[in-house]
Amino acid sequence: MKMTLIYVCFCGFIMLQSPHALTTETKYKTDIVITSHEVDDELEQIEQSSLKIVLAEFIAKGGTIVRLDKDATPYPLAFGDMIFPACSGGVNRSQTLWNILRPYTDNITLMPPHATRFGFDPYNGRSNWHGSGYTQNNDEFILWAGISKSQKFGWDVFEEFLSKEEATSEDLVRMMDYYNVQYYNPDISPEIRRVYITFTKNAHVHLYRLSQTNTSLKNVVILLFPLDDLIRSPLPEWNTYPRSFKSYVELANILKSYLDFSQLATTVVPSS
Repeated sequence: MKMTLIYVCFCGFIMLQSPHALTTETKYKTDIVITSHEVDDELEQIEQSSLKIVLAEFIAKGGTIVRLDKDATPYPLAFGDMIFPACSGGVNRSQTLWNILRPYTDNITLMPPHATRFGFDPYNGRSNWHGSGYTQNNDEFILWAGISKSQKFGWDVFEEFLSKEEATSEDLVRMMDYYNVQYYNPDISPEIRRVYITFTKNAHVHLYRLSQTNTSLKNVVILLFPLDDLIRSPLPEWNTYPRSFKSYVELANILKSYLDFSQLATTVVPSS
């Protein structure tokens, strides 16, 4: 990587208007800073899938990307949104998001967590699901959430491959086609807003795959949390161990501080 920082700047402001009539107009600055830590190295090596190219294409098609950190305004989720929680392996961060969002499923369509980079979507042209190296031993998610983790998006369809290291080219085409249609470009009304919530390098993958599979991204939003896997590697000041009850509580508190649930009008309070 020749640059340690990639700055992608678009002048002015984007006015985010939900198709579900947000109660207030919210302006988000379009200056986005993405560090080399947040770029998928394989995609960056190919010009057509480099961050600069796919981000420009994503925005040209009407898509919106919002970075949620520091003093960012909490992003308003709206009634009727289809929400896609995603992280690298679909195991920790996206599962935490999924549990935070579960109480609102009367008002949103909540999709299962997606394993963006270590899952069955061959976004880079090859098999990826064997790359996470993750074990769920001593995982206290259920103590925090009161429910087991969700099955990951599409893993019921491709579970036969979990015992395999590789797939044939025909298998990869089938997997690609599945995620093209079911995840990145589902057959829904164009009035329904799709909100993809993800972390670090996974945003680059989402920009690339959404631009690949959609002619218009008018009602598509990517929310980027620039957070590493704080469930597997908790911050030292949390004074806890990986996959602990406390690690889920602490990460959930961070995530909830950047999401505005007020328009969902639910009386159920997520676990904390």
